[in-house]
Amino acid sequence: MTPNIVVIGACSFIPFLIAFGWFHPKVFGGPVWQKVAQLSDAQYAKAIKPWQLILSILLNFFIAFGLFVVTVHSTHILGLHGGDVDALKNSASSMAFLKEHGANYNTFSHGIGHGLILGFVAFTLPILGYAVIFERKSFKYLLINGGFWALSMTIMACVISKWGGVPIL
Repeated sequence: MTPNIVVIGACSFIPFLIAFGWFHPKVFGGPVWQKVAQLSDAQYAKAIKPWQLILSILLNFFIAFGLFVVTVHSTHILGLHGGDVDALKNSASSMAFLKEHGANYNTFSHGIGHGLILGFVAFTLPILGYAVIFERKSFKYLLINGGFWALSMTIMACVISKWGGVPIL
C-alpha cells in the first residue's frame, strides 16, 4: 500500500478536535492546565499566532505519517523494492503475498495497538517523560499531556489503519 495523503492529512486535525474537549476548562483546561504547565497569566492569555497553528498542523502530519509507516504493514513490501511500484508489480512473489495478506490488519483494533503501544508507549511517553524529568514538571503534567497524546495517537492510528493506505493491486 502507498499512503493515502488525504486521510493522513485529515488525521493531522484529530489532535485539534481532541484538544477542544481535553483542554476544555471543565476538563483539564483553564487554570488546571495553566498551573501544571507553569504558565503565568500573561503567557496563558497570549493568543496563538497563525504560523504556530500551521506549524502544529505540519507536526501533526509528521506524526500521522509516522503512524502510517508503523501501522500499515503491507507498505513494507513496497519498501523491499525500494519504493518502486513497477518493480513490486513485476515481482510474482511480492504480488502473491500482497494478494493473500495485503489487507490483513486494516482494522480499528490494529490501529489501537499501534497508536497506543508503538506511538505512545514506545515513543511519546519516553520523550514526554524525559522532558518532565529535566524540565522539572509535575507528574500531573505527564498525565494530562500524556493522556492527550495517547488518545490522539490511538484515534489517528485507528483511522490510518482502516483507511490510510491505497492498495497497489
